[in-house]
Amino acid sequence: MSWRFFSCAAIFITCLLTANVIAAKLIIIGGIVLTAGIVIFPVSYILADVLTEVWGYAATRQVIWLGFASNALMVVAIWFGGVLAPAPFWKGQDAYATILGQTPRLLAASFIAYLIGEFANAFVMAKVKIWTNGR
Repeated sequence: MSWRFFSCAAIFITCLLTANVIAAKLIIIGGIVLTAGIVIFPVSYILADVLTEVWGYAATRQVIWLGFASNALMVVAIWFGGVLAPAPFWKGQDAYATILGQTPRLLAASFIAYLIGEFANAFVMAKVKIWTNGR
């Protein structure tokens, strides 16, 4: 695979991880309360479309699973960081727990949606590519 593939995959995974971390913040857009993850998460779908279009469904599936595994590892690391005893002089434990402590809960909800959404998106893109190239 080329450096372009790895760059696209890395940006895809970065968008995915970033969206899950910043999802702890609630924002208002047009009177609707949303998570801040809505700002960056759509970029992951665009990149999944690029991956499928350029490198195919099989390569995209691998990147989707890598994103899933990366997300799981991030959540375990954040959870573990939260349960470790803080240094006595560090005053940020409550802030850490408030913001990052939500990550496992948010991730549990998003894992199912992520897998279904990404695989469905990649599958449809692959089928559209076959259909349009066949005509």
